[in-house]
Amino acid sequence: MMHGTRLAQATLEELDDHIIMLDEISSTQNIGSIARSAAALGVNSYLLPTYGPHPYSRRALRVSMGHISMLKTHLYDDIFKTIQTLKTNSYHIYAAEVIPGSTPLSNVKVADKWVLLMGHEGSGISQEILDICNEVLTIEMIEGVKSFNVGVAASIMMYQLTHKVKDN
Repeated sequence: MMHGTRLAQATLEELDDHIIMLDEISSTQNIGSIARSAAALGVNSYLLPTYGPHPYSRRALRVSMGHISMLKTHLYDDIFKTIQTLKTNSYHIYAAEVIPGSTPLSNVKVADKWVLLMGHEGSGISQEILDICNEVLTIEMIEGVKSFNVGVAASIMMYQLTHKVKDN
């Protein structure tokens, strides 16, 4: 059993330069797993939709090992308005999706301020949302394997983005 105080939601302006953002993730376990990886990798800001599992739900807290409380969390209502606000605030929006023409993760030129957007476990990110992002990234995989679990993919991508910043 755990008892704690839920931190106040951060405003978009209070978020750090590196943000992990989720769109329609349906698994509470993935919410917690991504939070744990973000905390471990120093991605201290977490954007989630109001219409999905809550990051402070019992299962998400357990899977995150409580690390969700280390993150500045913001719940958004409208992904389009939120992405536009982030772009206005000089964030480069990277969408994670396996599509033709996407940038291989090993070749990405990392912006100083970035958001990594992860989509639904099964259907990914809609074309309408991909169209408003700055760049689509993909993890290079062996032929015949379509994707990673979203929590694993988010971890790999956050690692690469946080370490590439130092290399540029």
